[in-house]
Amino acid sequence: MPLFAVPPPEPPGRELGQTLATGPFSRALSLAIDRSGLGLARLKDRLAAAGVPVSTTTLSYWRTGRTRPERPDSLRAVSVLEDVLGVPPRSLIELLARPGHPDTPDPVRWERLWGPRNGVLPVLHSFDAADETSLLVLSLHEVLEVDADRCLTRLRVREVVRVLEEPVQAKVVALRGCVPGRPPRLVSTRYCRPVRTEVLPELGFVISELVPSRSMAVGETAILEYEFEYTDGVPDAGYDRRFRHPVAEHLLEVHFAPGAQPATCHAYRLDAPGGPERDVTAVPVSPSMPAHHFATGTAPGIRGMRWSWS
Repeated sequence: MPLFAVPPPEPPGRELGQTLATGPFSRALSLAIDRSGLGLARLKDRLAAAGVPVSTTTLSYWRTGRTRPERPDSLRAVSVLEDVLGVPPRSLIELLARPGHPDTPDPVRWERLWGPRNGVLPVLHSFDAADETSLLVLSLHEVLEVDADRCLTRLRVREVVRVLEEPVQAKVVALRGCVPGRPPRLVSTRYCRPVRTEVLPELGFVISELVPSRSMAVGETAILEYEFEYTDGVPDAGYDRRFRHPVAEHLLEVHFAPGAQPATCHAYRLDAPGGPERDVTAVPVSPSMPAHHFATGTAPGIRGMRWSWS
């Protein structure tokens, strides 16, 4: 029996149909492109033939949420895309026309990401910034270190965020240790500072609010860097990140110490804790480079990596 079983695929178009109804635009466009099987270069050619040229770079930015179509010629291109991609007329245009920022739908609830009975929920809800939507995460890069004893030792995170509205408040980051009793520690920050940190030893959690180092205007981007240190010294075989909002791109790299290279490694996503693993992908493991997984247009939910030793 395989260690990682791939669940049956969802009926084609189900997620696309739901996203066309709820948004955001970038996710709907990305799903429509994936369903069509057309690459960005072919879409570029179709648009040029229709008299509305758009570069592949711009198409990539639209589908990942970095930018959005706003000018009249861009909106004409979206109308052509609706026909080329086989989605209902004006379905993408109407997502752009909705009030509020098109790529920041209401965040999914913490209960969906941690489970409705998790003891960390009351603490998460006590943070004023727990439902903050003024910062859009454009890029998230995580570096996880595993030592020779197969224990997680350090997590370094680098985020690129864009300001969507003022005033900019803090954002909440949460990390769980491998076992209850010895939670990780926030050991350093760069370009941001912690304003409140709560440690839940019995649950193995640390939760912190981070504020950018300077005030920013709407439309500006900022870099946030922070680092956690694991303290439990217990071997572990996985790590995951929980997303309340869509993220344009996510890179997770895992550095294994010499002699601790796993036999197998897989990336996956979950809609909720305990659910079936989806999009299971084998991750190459090599002494010459870290194991890593890169994803664009990451939807709310759980993204992670698991590994096993012989």
